[in-house]
Amino acid sequence: MDLVKTCKECGKEFKPKRKDREYCSRSCSNKMIARNREKKKLEGKATTVWSCGGGVESTAIAALVYSGKLERPDLAVMTDTYWEKQSTWDYVRRALKPKLAEVGVKLHIIKTTDYTDNRLVDEGGYILIPAFQADGTKKGIRFRTSCNALWKVRPVRNWLRERGVRKCENWVGISAEEQHRVRRSDKRWFQHRYPLIELGLGRDDCLRAIDDVGWPRPPKTSCVMCPMQDDEAWLTLKNDYPNEWETALEVERELQGIKPGVFLHNSLRPLDEVFGG
Repeated sequence: MDLVKTCKECGKEFKPKRKDREYCSRSCSNKMIARNREKKKLEGKATTVWSCGGGVESTAIAALVYSGKLERPDLAVMTDTYWEKQSTWDYVRRALKPKLAEVGVKLHIIKTTDYTDNRLVDEGGYILIPAFQADGTKKGIRFRTSCNALWKVRPVRNWLRERGVRKCENWVGISAEEQHRVRRSDKRWFQHRYPLIELGLGRDDCLRAIDDVGWPRPPKTSCVMCPMQDDEAWLTLKNDYPNEWETALEVERELQGIKPGVFLHNSLRPLDEVFGG
């Protein structure tokens, strides 16, 4: 009795000349090959993801997307670590999100605490923000900056995985004069791209890009207790945002309770002593 099979493409029964044949015709076989080729192509395409920080460089990327000078990303995301300044959120919600929405880009805001904690010290007692510690020298020592990877990068990766992203091109807002900050990703599926560096745009160019679309310039961004702030930023915090200033003082006292001799200011003195209570 002749062998009868069902074609895997069209579903018709046929009598194969070879036992290993799965398709009734060359046409059906070619359709399968073309479909599999397209599937592999789609699987290999990276999802473009813009990680927004809310500052000048990120706003410049938004302005370039808005004006059509940079392609729209597939996804745009910003992480709420709980520690950001209110001035940053005011700008993002009043200026950035509405303008991006006009060109079909939704800025997703995710919470760090939905994916991990935002603690200041790890289980081993290591301080996760770049605070200063007195060690008997004039400059002291500075702790490594671990907060960005833990509070921002990790939650974004987890959020993308939840959405089925398996290959990602992550846009990072670093201007041309800060190429020393470029880092290779430690995950093969999550690779970085630096659009501003590709375009050769420095910080002044970023400000011009924002001005060109008529947007207000964003305020300086940082966490309220970030030790990387300059004196002007600390004074602005103290004079204009008293609640956030008090938070910074509380953080410093908390850190000193865990590890004596730790300070948020590079003078190795308490904030309320440097700038007044």
